[in-house]
Amino acid sequence: MKIGASMPLFPRENYLKKIRGFYHDDGMIKVITGVRRCGKSCLMQCIAEELRAEGVDDERIVFFDLDRYGFRSVKAPEQLEALIEPLLAVSGTKYLFIDEVQNVEGFEDVLNGFRTGGGFSIFITGSNSYLLSGELATKLTGRYIEYR
Repeated sequence: MKIGASMPLFPRENYLKKIRGFYHDDGMIKVITGVRRCGKSCLMQCIAEELRAEGVDDERIVFFDLDRYGFRSVKAPEQLEALIEPLLAVSGTKYLFIDEVQNVEGFEDVLNGFRTGGGFSIFITGSNSYLLSGELATKLTGRYIEYR
């Protein structure tokens, strides 16, 4: 799914250089946190563009914005899992971007399942106090890196 094609992106090099070493790490969930409208989604779009520039096929780069039409109804872990599951058929590492993941109660178990299964480099954003609290460390079993 192509993202960000209509709006020019401003590459935030200070953040990108911190994350680049983890782009292909399928054992670590990359968590981008911050207040609403601070550029988390744009940062993920920049990462996707860099992956494309490296030669990663579009079919292996998937973006779900859970605040947008078509995805706002995804609230249960089973619904999130159903969105991701078809990607298992795609060969190679899949790059999964989920914006506003806190909209799905119990998202941690779903992401842990795909992380431990391998083959998914997972990037998530969130803006609420839950993602900014210590709860995330417990729920993601310590296999994540946070960028604020």
